[in-house]
Amino acid sequence: MRNVEGLELSAAINALEADGIQVTTLEVSSRKGVDGDERRVVRAKQTGENSAELTFAVFKTRIDAPEE
Repeated sequence: MRNVEGLELSAAINALEADGIQVTTLEVSSRKGVDGDERRVVRAKQTGENSAELTFAVFKTRIDAPEE
């Protein structure tokens, strides 16, 4: 399985599915609960020969975005 950690979630899913891997996702978040604007893969775990679980978190990547 190719390394997709750090990629935007949809790009990671597309890459793995193109390789014939069935993907499931799991979201994690910080205790602060800061609103984010970009979903990034923080862990990729192969769960079978043709399956993987992607753990992702939503990051605030635009520092100029207003706080809500």
